Amino acid sequence: MTHGFVLEFENQADLDYYLTEDPVHLEFSRKAAPLIEDSVVIDIRDGVLFGPPAKKPTVGAGTFHGSCHCGDCSWTAEITEPEHILCHCETCRKLGGGPYSMNQIIHKNQLQILSGKPSTYTYTGASGNPVHCYFCPNCTSHIYHHQAVMGDRIIIRTILLDNGARMPPAGEIFAEGKLAWVDALRAELEKR
Repeated sequence: MTHGFVLEFENQADLDYYLTEDPVHLEFSRKAAPLIEDSVVIDIRDGVLFGPPAKKPTVGAGTFHGSCHCGDCSWTAEITEPEHILCHCETCRKLGGGPYSMNQIIHKNQLQILSGKPSTYTYTGASGNPVHCYFCPNCTSHIYHHQAVMGDRIIIRTILLDNGARMPPAGEIFAEGKLAWVDALRAELEKR
């Protein structure tokens, strides 16, 4: 017997939650396991199966909870414009291990560490002044950093915030450091 289910998720995080944490789905899967020979997940890239595409909810201003990979460090950040500023500098690429970092500049009073005690790594920035990077000492997730030239403002990693995956990109900095394939990534992957 063959059955099919069509489910639409807002983002990868929602799909991951459904597959790995959602109690209803996990219980169904446990009970149905003896009856299932195989399962296939099909990803429809444009998000449209029938009819018009779903309207994506916007993320409004507010206080966002954040956490590191292991969960030892957690925090809240007040953000008036929930969006990502992509940084292509070599330092962000090396610290994060990716093609760019996703950030937002906020006043230091808008960040509250709730649990854990971030460790600090300091390096000399392009200005010649120190930059202090704050990260989880266990899993090394980079939470925020402070540049001496920025006074009371800090740069937080927005992708680590709840709903970070729903925040749109709004700008880029250090575009001269952008890897040549970043803009063409989707087109290149679709060719394969």
